[in-house]
Amino acid sequence: MKVRQWLKNTFLLTAILSLLPLTAFAAAPEVKTVPWVATNTLIPHDTYSGKAIFLKGTSDVQGANIKYIWDFGDGSPVATSTVSNQYIIEALHTYTGAVGTIFTATLTVQNTTTGETGSKNYFVRIQEKKLPVEVNIAIDEGLWTLHKAMSRSTSGGVIHGNWASWNGYFALQGANLNAFEVNGHLEDGPAYDPYTETVKRGMNTLFTYLSTEGTPLQALGNPDSNGNGFGIRVNQGNQYYQGGGMMDAIIASGTPDKLATTGPANVAGRKYKDIVQDMVDYYAYGQYDNASYGGWRYSTNEWPDNSACQWAAIGMIPAERNWGLTVPAWVKNANKNWLAYSQHPNGYFGYTDYNYIWLGPFATTASGMVQLVWNGIGRGTTAWDKAETFMRNNFDNTGGYGTYGMKPYNYYAMFSFTKSLLLHQPPITILHSTTGGVPDIDWYAAETAKGDPTNGIARTLVDAQASNGSWWSHSPIGQDAFETAWAIMMLKQTMFEAGAPVAVATATPNPGVAGQTINLSGSNSYHQDPTKTIVKWEWDLDNNLTNGFEATGPNVSKSWPAIGNYPVTLRVTDNNSPAKTADTTLTVVISIPPLAPTANAGGPYNFCPNKTWFLDGTKSSNPDNGQSEPGMPADFIKSYQWDLDGDNVFDDASSAQPDVTAFFSGKPLGQYLISLKVTDNTAASFPSSGFGDLSSTASAEVILKAATDPACNACTVLTARPKSGKVGLTWVKKATAASYNIYRSTVQGGPYIKIGTAPGSTIAYFDGAVTNGTTYYYVAREAGASGNEYCQSNEASAKPTL
Repeated sequence: MKVRQWLKNTFLLTAILSLLPLTAFAAAPEVKTVPWVATNTLIPHDTYSGKAIFLKGTSDVQGANIKYIWDFGDGSPVATSTVSNQYIIEALHTYTGAVGTIFTATLTVQNTTTGETGSKNYFVRIQEKKLPVEVNIAIDEGLWTLHKAMSRSTSGGVIHGNWASWNGYFALQGANLNAFEVNGHLEDGPAYDPYTETVKRGMNTLFTYLSTEGTPLQALGNPDSNGNGFGIRVNQGNQYYQGGGMMDAIIASGTPDKLATTGPANVAGRKYKDIVQDMVDYYAYGQYDNASYGGWRYSTNEWPDNSACQWAAIGMIPAERNWGLTVPAWVKNANKNWLAYSQHPNGYFGYTDYNYIWLGPFATTASGMVQLVWNGIGRGTTAWDKAETFMRNNFDNTGGYGTYGMKPYNYYAMFSFTKSLLLHQPPITILHSTTGGVPDIDWYAAETAKGDPTNGIARTLVDAQASNGSWWSHSPIGQDAFETAWAIMMLKQTMFEAGAPVAVATATPNPGVAGQTINLSGSNSYHQDPTKTIVKWEWDLDNNLTNGFEATGPNVSKSWPAIGNYPVTLRVTDNNSPAKTADTTLTVVISIPPLAPTANAGGPYNFCPNKTWFLDGTKSSNPDNGQSEPGMPADFIKSYQWDLDGDNVFDDASSAQPDVTAFFSGKPLGQYLISLKVTDNTAASFPSSGFGDLSSTASAEVILKAATDPACNACTVLTARPKSGKVGLTWVKKATAASYNIYRSTVQGGPYIKIGTAPGSTIAYFDGAVTNGTTYYYVAREAGASGNEYCQSNEASAKPTL
């Protein structure tokens, strides 16, 4: 009876389901767009007006019934076609507009059979065409090239990916992965980042390229540092050329205790750091076993050459520095002897001895410098100074294939050279020669367009990039496939870190007038590695770094007494070991009225449920506020207009502190990018200038949080106590707070005005600017070291009385 009833119910259910449309069962396509910063989707991709760039996205479906639409967000016709490859949904587009304009492009993927769609935004900001911006664009396009070139497969339920079609060497796997990792795209990165899967596939395949081999006693000592009886090598010929780059990719993951899920026995299931230690041990085992010539070549215990030797060094440098792994002392001692033997009295390093130069001296000399760094031999030593002098004296070399001029036709050498200067402790920015009359040069950022004698590495690479985002045909003997990854790492100036610090500086107002206080902020600086933070902000305010930095902290102020353009450099330092730094330079313009106002959209805003949500543009500044031509009305900011939906039309709110609760209510939790446009009264205040009203724009992040989010329920508890002529505020101290910003309003729920800041070590604040008989409403917002707020307290009220 039960079976009969079950069959009857099943038949009925099947009949009902057959009448429903297909859309009732279809899942919307999962669409992803590539973020510029893996940890923050709201930081726009850089471009400059008139530059063609690729917009980059993926989907979880493909096929004849899957269509994509790229809406560029600038009013131009959309790009649409069939999704034939779910991992490559791109559109080449050229944006034009004023510096600072942000465009919100949208990728939509539709299943035309079911009608289901999925969409994701893609943000692009027009910047001034300067070398740092061009570098960012080059890296962005280069990574997309590597992503597109990956061959993807699945084996035993495990996803894999490789670049074997570009080159037969396994080391290419390590180089390409490293290029993603140093830009913050990691295998355990956020799911919304398409490159997270790319790196995960690549790492799964990388470990299958390794194998174990016994490491018996070497003539110079015991290579088996951990005593397990074996080492790990690349399972292919020329393993001593290939191993170092593979080690770098594993170390750049930033996860020493992560377990490998693929690979052969003694690889799969082991910690990354233990695998790298065995790779170090294999290099120790393979070193040429004569203490006078300690280097590497093609096979174990073979007479060295200075091309192969650098790869041993480049792998063991981060093994020691980043993960604290063991390199036997005798390995370094023997290598020092090899360096002494292979360096010519003129400073350059030879190939297999100091007289034999193959393919030019630049690659071998740069390789020697990498090994010097590994052995702790740097500036101030004869060996280093001679080598650096040789490279500086030949830095302008433009030789072709026959002489292998380093910059135009030997990226292998240029990559080695870049590694040596970045890994030198401290890193070297200015290349120096002891030869009289040879000027110092910024080896990375030099530009002939700025009066330098030659272009540096950055300008050389930016100008050589192909229109498809790759680099090719700048290296001898079949190394073309490595060029894109090498170029990306050289441009990033990072060798094997899981992302790097990024300095971001702003000035308000800018432009300004003579004698006016200019507020400088580095609070928007960030780190690409989510496990690292910015811990130091240093400011060069006189454009003379040789005198050191004049101010510290995320926010500083300065005034300039005369009209002019004043470069200001911000250097940020992270909490890495050793610490990493990043610089950026902005120009403060001091001029005469009329001047445009400087918009400040506030934020980042953390909006929690069951509260009123306000934006705050009151930090916007008008440098010539109150001024005018004789008899004309004073200049002031007369309008605050907000774009909340990313359509570049500022029509969604129109006050300095708008209530945006209704706009954002009901929207999905997550991050949103908003913009503020402020406009002044120039046309009426300075009619003879011929200017219309002047304006500027700024953007900010809005984060809609769940009620369970710590930012919504783990804030400090605020209490307000009235007294005559003042209100006492107390709160519960939180270990996570670097400071507390205190806000006040005369309206319950806000908007609030900031009235002060208290150090994170305090628990009280007194507000003496109050009137008896008036009720005041307060909130305290916890802020981090950068000054950015991440949490708001409860609202507390008090009514001071006599």
